[in-house]
Amino acid sequence: MGDVLTPIDHFLAEQQDSTAVARFSRRHDRGSFDAQTLATGVYADRLPGHAPGVGEQYAFQVDLDQCTGCKACVAGCHSLNGLDEGESWRSVGQLVGVEPEAPRLQTVPSGCHHCVDPACLSGCPTNAYEKDPFSGIVRHLDDQCFGCGYCELTCPYEVPKLNKRLGVVRKCDMCADRLAEGEAPACVQACPTSAITITVVDTQEAVADAQGSVLVPGAPDSAITVPTTRYITSRPLADEMVSADQHALHPSEAHPPLAFMLVLTQASVGAFVIALALGWDTLAAATVGAFGLAGAFFHLGRPTVAWRAVLGVRHSWFSREVLALGGYAAVAMAHGVATATAMVPDAAETVAGAVAAAAGLVGVACSAQLYVVTRRTWWRPRFTFTKFFGTATVLGPILAATVAAGDADPSTLRVLVALSAAALAAKVADEAWLLRRDRHDEGTDLARTSRLLRGPLATSSRWRFGSAAVGLGLLAVSVGTAAVGAMAVALAAVVAGELIERYQFFVASVAPRMPGGFRR
Repeated sequence: MGDVLTPIDHFLAEQQDSTAVARFSRRHDRGSFDAQTLATGVYADRLPGHAPGVGEQYAFQVDLDQCTGCKACVAGCHSLNGLDEGESWRSVGQLVGVEPEAPRLQTVPSGCHHCVDPACLSGCPTNAYEKDPFSGIVRHLDDQCFGCGYCELTCPYEVPKLNKRLGVVRKCDMCADRLAEGEAPACVQACPTSAITITVVDTQEAVADAQGSVLVPGAPDSAITVPTTRYITSRPLADEMVSADQHALHPSEAHPPLAFMLVLTQASVGAFVIALALGWDTLAAATVGAFGLAGAFFHLGRPTVAWRAVLGVRHSWFSREVLALGGYAAVAMAHGVATATAMVPDAAETVAGAVAAAAGLVGVACSAQLYVVTRRTWWRPRFTFTKFFGTATVLGPILAATVAAGDADPSTLRVLVALSAAALAAKVADEAWLLRRDRHDEGTDLARTSRLLRGPLATSSRWRFGSAAVGLGLLAVSVGTAAVGAMAVALAAVVAGELIERYQFFVASVAPRMPGGFRR
């Protein structure tokens, strides 16, 4: 028979290359664990042989050939870290081959990728994240967090998750305390097939490898944050493979306090700029803005430490938004009081008005950029800036006209109402464009957003376009009469429509994520 291998030869060869679990089991059965062996760590074969050096860091390595999808890593992480019910720091998804000639099913475990350039860290307004300079592990500092959840949006892998019971975000830290003692992280220890191990990677190589690549098919672009997790397999994953749940439609979280804050602050800025330009009273516009900002406190898990929102101004658009809109509200309110009481010199009023208007416009831009940097298709600049400045243009004129209706020239009021009507018509037409099936390539995030708005969110879409139609009709009546009652009713209808639009802005957003990744 010569060199022909028998089945027994194959079995013997497999025994020589058994898994870490099998080796552990054999040593345990033989009773060969003495004190010295235990002191060195019985899972040492799942850990690197040395600590990271200069330009290196720890990383997860996942052998897809060994993963069975048993989710022992999920259970082990949940148990050892004492997570709440429904809270998870790891997930296991599936990739499927869609080509008839290459059918395949591949399970993909994932968690925090401890990125070289973590978006959670750069986006956090309270500096509640740190990247350990020696291990490269990205840690969350629970005591520094005030529960805004913005890191949930900036992380392209949706790893950080808000714990509503505690009011703070929590995430994987690679069981850093265990690693420091030479013990494997919970997920690594729990995996029965040694599919997950800890390795050391060169950060410069990770940056180079991330350009134009993804961790696995369907995952976000690795260049965004440079994830360090390594997925290895003897059977390369075809680019045509897709996530098994890619066609599932799941509305995202609504964030009502944020929708309320965004609409009211943008209406306030639009009305303030118009009132300032026409020499009208600006106090009402400033009050609307302050009221909107107050509503944002209800979004925070720990509102008592809301002052921390400005700590990340050097790198977080959230902090910049808070500073810009907070400054706008304060200066605009002071300007409104000054104009109402005539207790401040005209020159000071002029400067305060200009500063408030500039801060308000910058604040609206920061609000938009805050969502643009998440890289979600539905929140890209073309949509977000159009929506946010569109709301200011729709609500600003009608709000200013309604407040000034008793004293202003009717012809000026009619012009402002007509401006609101034109802006609303343009804004609604742009939103209707998105619902066209033939405008989007099937399988893209924008196509899924369109399907959400036409499917699970169809009721809100009907309310959105219905309220816009009513608003346009009432605005048309207001143009003809310039009566305060007609304008007030039109303003209420248009505000309701804008709130529904902002609700859809959040719930119809499709996040990029790992196959089968985290969901609320």
